[in-house]
Amino acid sequence: MAGNEEGWRFVLRRTGFTKLAVAVLLVIGGIWLFLGILEDILTSDPLVTVDRMLHKALQGLRAPLIDHVMVAVSELGDAAVTIPVSMAVLATLLLRREWRTAGYWIAAIAMAEASVKLIKFAVRRSRPLSIYQGIESFSFPSSHATLSIVVYGFLTYLVCRGRQKQAQIRIALISGLLIALISISRLYLGVHWFSDILAGLSLGTAWIAFLSIAHNLRDLDRRGSSALWIVALVTFLTTAVIHISLHHTADFVRYAM
Repeated sequence: MAGNEEGWRFVLRRTGFTKLAVAVLLVIGGIWLFLGILEDILTSDPLVTVDRMLHKALQGLRAPLIDHVMVAVSELGDAAVTIPVSMAVLATLLLRREWRTAGYWIAAIAMAEASVKLIKFAVRRSRPLSIYQGIESFSFPSSHATLSIVVYGFLTYLVCRGRQKQAQIRIALISGLLIALISISRLYLGVHWFSDILAGLSLGTAWIAFLSIAHNLRDLDRRGSSALWIVALVTFLTTAVIHISLHHTADFVRYAM
């Protein structure tokens, strides 16, 4: 009993009650929401009707100019962007000899990717618009939503370490806006149902909330790294420009189907 009490004191001392409470709520809430959405989909509950209504409404708003913008935004969540960013972050962590953090980074992305693929294969839900092949022809949950929140969300946590509150808020708002826009673009382009996006976001939120607290308990260096966010930002901007310039025309035609 004394050992358990000391363990809880250590956790509270390292994280603080508020941060721990928020993280626990995000983990439990995210898992609960994901499972609730999954149940609704498997039993064809009213959420499925909402999915179809929202899809029909958004497709009625389609316009060429907005399509171009949304295709570009969606491309920011493509593997051609997230993978280089992930590798650049990993390389930076290894060069800084942050071995434990590098391990958490690998676990965050690898587990998210594996989980999405496994769930897609198990549920086998068809997309509203069939333009993909193989396992990606299944829509639940959204890979873009899940991987975007895991990559950009966990990166935000790492970048915010040791920074002032105002800087943390600014970074979190920019990251949150990027994740939200990528998610919305997938709905607008008609390749996902609303519940796919919501499930992906809830699953990703629960995962990075758990990892953030687990990492924080063992994090020996809480000073944040300027090199980390600079490398991540430069890689993101560079790969985004290259990817969009090379594939935007073809993607625009594909999503217009």
